[in-house]
Amino acid sequence: MTDDQLSQRSTAPSVTSDDEELRALGYEPQLERSMGAWSSFSISISCMCVTAGVFTTYAYSLGMVGPVFVWTWLIVSIGQLLVALVLAELAGRMPISGYAYQWTSRLINSHYGWFVGWAGLMAFIPGFTGLNFGLAPVLLNRLGIEITTTSTVLVVVIVLASQLAINLAGVRIASRINNAVAFAVEIGLSIILTAILLIVGFVTNPVQNVGFLTTSSVEGGTGFTTAILLSSLLAMWVLTGFEGAADLAEETKMPTRHVPKAVIRALVFAIVVGFLMIVGLTMNIDNLAEAVGADVPVSHILETALGATGAAVFESVAIIALYAGGLANMAAASRLMFSLSRDNMLPASSALKKVSPQTKSPSAALLVVAAFSLILILVGSYGSSQAMALIVGMAALGYYAVYGLTVIAVLIASRNGSLPTKTSFDLGGYAGPVRWAALLWTIVVVLCLTVPELNHQTALTAGVFFVLAGIWYGAVLRKRINDDTAGVPQGGTIR
Repeated sequence: MTDDQLSQRSTAPSVTSDDEELRALGYEPQLERSMGAWSSFSISISCMCVTAGVFTTYAYSLGMVGPVFVWTWLIVSIGQLLVALVLAELAGRMPISGYAYQWTSRLINSHYGWFVGWAGLMAFIPGFTGLNFGLAPVLLNRLGIEITTTSTVLVVVIVLASQLAINLAGVRIASRINNAVAFAVEIGLSIILTAILLIVGFVTNPVQNVGFLTTSSVEGGTGFTTAILLSSLLAMWVLTGFEGAADLAEETKMPTRHVPKAVIRALVFAIVVGFLMIVGLTMNIDNLAEAVGADVPVSHILETALGATGAAVFESVAIIALYAGGLANMAAASRLMFSLSRDNMLPASSALKKVSPQTKSPSAALLVVAAFSLILILVGSYGSSQAMALIVGMAALGYYAVYGLTVIAVLIASRNGSLPTKTSFDLGGYAGPVRWAALLWTIVVVLCLTVPELNHQTALTAGVFFVLAGIWYGAVLRKRINDDTAGVPQGGTIR
């Protein structure tokens, strides 16, 4: 069923009413509202990019603690469901690009919202950069090209340039690509291939018993605790980005109805399929040491379990999913930068807020987002011994900082009675416990991503990123906001 058919069958307000809702929030519509229910769901699916995320960080988590890491997925899933429920409520109350920045600015103030928006940029930009980094070795391995720093960087830059070109062409084209990928790859082929892995691993050619999923390569005690926390990076990173649909709310028809559902449905889908996928992969490990030591461990597992042809099909699925995930996350990053610039929150905001009259895409913001990604590619590749772990860690830390700061804003607004009441998604009497549990969860994750010694470089890099935000805020932005020349529009605080 197409987006238009889904929209026509709904009794929700028309696109004209959607634009009036945006005007009530203080903005004139500028972006093209062409996405429907399916596109909204597809964006969140692509931003999460389960198949791609597993290919990118499975080896890291497996190497940290061994097969037992698979159970960290379920623990992270519970915490992320709590966060998703809180964000879905806000998406139904305030359908606007810039999502958490806009929400927290209206619930608290624009001073607070600035740091939330900055954390969002730290999530999305390293996020799609990490996906592109994950694509490079899989593609090089499939093409039989030696995996070196230079060859990896070259592939990542080419991929980045092509994603930029597609996004510059407009959201209509990008959303069609995401729709196709979400349906054919993330939903269709990922389910089929996961089912094949499970059948091979448990029925037709089992090389391990179920107890293998509880084995660890690390001795018990403090070392094991640290390793299991580090190994949870796979789930902590993959199960983020479900709120991507909220960041493109201004380009979605009937966003108060479609976006909250997209957020929850995308996460539930990712939890189920992702868990079965990592279990299927792990149960097909014939030799743990060989799998961990391979250039592309997932490819090694697939070749031993499914043969060269099966591995090639699975890798092709992963390459497509990685590409689409990077495309979707680049779009989300540019919309957040556009939203910040529209409120004069960034340097050169007057240029960054411009929208192409032909494609209706924030072209300047897209170019800057791509430039930051390029810098991160070069710094991560030539300045860090573990570029992937650094970039993925930064993205995950950015996401959870956004989640935690947003939940705090909701709790404060709820206590003050200033939380908007109009919504299509309401937690009712469960709202309070869910919000407090979500906050506790985000605090735990941030500690996991910063306290262990192996994550200190990630914490330091993220700290520098926030220091820059503090310098800009103290030197320029604070005065702008106080003078009402920056920040969310007055009179548009809540609906």
